[in-house]
Amino acid sequence: MPISIAQSRQQLSALIAAAQQQPQIITRHNTPVAVLVSADYYQRSEAAVTREAVTFYQQLQQLRETFVPQDDTGLAGSTPTARETDWQRANAFADPA
Repeated sequence: MPISIAQSRQQLSALIAAAQQQPQIITRHNTPVAVLVSADYYQRSEAAVTREAVTFYQQLQQLRETFVPQDDTGLAGSTPTARETDWQRANAFADPA
């Protein structure tokens, strides 16, 4: 149940007790501006976010190692490919004579 900022000031201890059961939404002019949660809920949420971020980063690193980016411009030290020489021709769409 949302509670206004003014009500939350008057009933802070009751609001903290309610936050131990479930998150409490604090509003200003009927617009949610904050959520009060228990310390345990916050710690579990932070742990989940941190674990996901590390996992995502590790997955990204693994993909980068597995699929090394191919650079068509030759900046990666590769030799010119047929594609590079094709686009350099005067008319790359014409059949070669």
